[in-house]
Amino acid sequence: MSKFFYNVAIAVPLRQAFTYHSNQSITPGTRVAVKFGRTNKLGIVTEVINNTDIKTKPIHMVVDDLPVFSKTELKIFKWASDYYLHPIGEVIGSFLPTNLRQTKNIFEVETIIDRRKIIETNLEFKTKLNSEQVKAVEFLNNLKGFLPTLLYGVTGSGKTEVYIRCIYEQLLNNKSVLVLAPEIALTPQLESRVRDQFGDLVGIYHSKMTPSARYKTWKKFRSGEIKVMIGTRSAVMMPAPKLGLIIVDEEHDASYKQQEGFKFSARDMAIKRAQIIKIPIILGSATPSLRTLKLVKEKKFATIRLTKRVTQKSPPKFTILDINDVQLVSGLAPQAIDAIRQTLNQKKQAMIFINRRGFAPQFICSYCEWKAMCNSCDSSLVFHHQAARLICHRCDSAFGVPVNCPSCSKAQLSFLGTGTEQLEETLRELFPKTSIYRMDRDSTTKAGSLETILSEINNSETGILIGTQMLIKGHDFPNLELVVTVDVDQGITSLNSSAVEEMGQQLIQVAGRAGRSDGNATVLVQSRYVSDQNLLQLKSGNYINFAKSLMEQRQATNQPPYSFEAVIRASSPKAQTNIEMLTYAKQFIDTSKCMLIGPIPAMQSKVRGSYHHHLVIQADTRISLNKLLVHLSDSLIKDNNNISKKVRWSINVDPIEF
Repeated sequence: MSKFFYNVAIAVPLRQAFTYHSNQSITPGTRVAVKFGRTNKLGIVTEVINNTDIKTKPIHMVVDDLPVFSKTELKIFKWASDYYLHPIGEVIGSFLPTNLRQTKNIFEVETIIDRRKIIETNLEFKTKLNSEQVKAVEFLNNLKGFLPTLLYGVTGSGKTEVYIRCIYEQLLNNKSVLVLAPEIALTPQLESRVRDQFGDLVGIYHSKMTPSARYKTWKKFRSGEIKVMIGTRSAVMMPAPKLGLIIVDEEHDASYKQQEGFKFSARDMAIKRAQIIKIPIILGSATPSLRTLKLVKEKKFATIRLTKRVTQKSPPKFTILDINDVQLVSGLAPQAIDAIRQTLNQKKQAMIFINRRGFAPQFICSYCEWKAMCNSCDSSLVFHHQAARLICHRCDSAFGVPVNCPSCSKAQLSFLGTGTEQLEETLRELFPKTSIYRMDRDSTTKAGSLETILSEINNSETGILIGTQMLIKGHDFPNLELVVTVDVDQGITSLNSSAVEEMGQQLIQVAGRAGRSDGNATVLVQSRYVSDQNLLQLKSGNYINFAKSLMEQRQATNQPPYSFEAVIRASSPKAQTNIEMLTYAKQFIDTSKCMLIGPIPAMQSKVRGSYHHHLVIQADTRISLNKLLVHLSDSLIKDNNNISKKVRWSINVDPIEF
């Protein structure tokens, strides 16, 4: 009887596949049950081995009749494992629905469904395109093979309608389309627009769905029953029989980068997937990332522009409010409050953007200067009025609110700073007859709550919207005429190298929610740094000019995207242990080919009882950085001194924060 040998990827923290044998022929991409140590594990066959001299264990069971993933998809997983230096088994496992990670759930192979006849060749679209949109659709539908294309469109320019026409072209050719959104909050509106056009050919996939619902959706897209999949980053590797196009909406958004476990960028994996299967990919944004703009400049990416709003209305006017020596009311300047009042009198809506949830970010004793801090993190506890709790936004630990100071016993406790909750309370007092809507993580936890809030806003003539980042991304508010930004100075003063870029993107995005009906919108930017050059650049509302200026600054200082970075992170119960490990790691790095910074504490140096430190590696080319990281990783894994085993360590390639 013939014996076949296979490499099997198993979800364990080891950067390798493991060789097993079987008496039957197995196609790569198939799930199998194997013995790993003393336990049974589920694995994915990644390749066939002609022969091996090592002693191998048998494959106990072949779970699937046909492969779960194709050879092409396995190739992308292999690339991701090598690029991000993450175990191949954990990479693949990240993109398997929960129901398929256990041997007890037998995968049901679905017959591929031909839906060609369902798509009308003369489909009537809900919206007529303008000349710029027509040009964009023609350009994008004529793309052949792999060519990443930036669809740069100012806010309100109708990028979604362009997406819909491009999707339609793929459906006519019986192809599937994958559409990525950076956050769950953006999927309902996008799904509604696309489903309104293509009905039950559209599916949605994200982490708030039940495991059963995710599994069913995954199967339907794999079989071809669903032809258009809208999902967050976990959807980037959903198998499809005839994938013809990938769309990455809001490509600049930091949410595409996974920060825990397998630290991948869904945007970058989408590009790699498109490259390997040789299909077009559209990267849409009103505020493209500097990385993308650099690749456009180098002619590696194509670009098509939408420079006008579909309403033909003028963009909002920016005004910078100097809040130095100004008495603020829950973070709002008197001028901002007057502007809100005038907006409401005109039967229009106003939006307050503050990227801080809760009532107040600090709770202190004015007598002895005691500050409420998390026991497990080096973070201030945030006062939440409605919950009557002090909550850590790092680890979610919650504590009761003391009446007397725990340090001096004085009853002189107060809060500092402003959050969404406080703003809502204050504005209800100032405008008691006005509908006020708050959108943050706390107000949208219940299923369907986000959709309810958005519906109420859009059905209301006037009102005040208060919210964090989820409020500003991709939503349409036709009656919105005033935007007030409260905490823009965080982006100016932050030590994070990407903070200024993110500040610019946020300001342009939040401004873009306004003035879509009559073009008389105003954006009030409250700041104590009114002479900041980056802020003054943004005042014009021209993001591209701001981005060009920032890129010149980055190039002069050799910062990304003009260099390439990785961060080696170490965490343990003792800070000194981290420092010793990262210092030890430095000996495996060729400093003639890179620049090292550290070991230094992370910006959040203590989280959930563990201390965090990191070592930054910066290189001039991606190839040289990857070589350095491979050598470092292999050296730490083989560490005979066991120094690396005293900490939890990981490598984050292309980090977005430090």
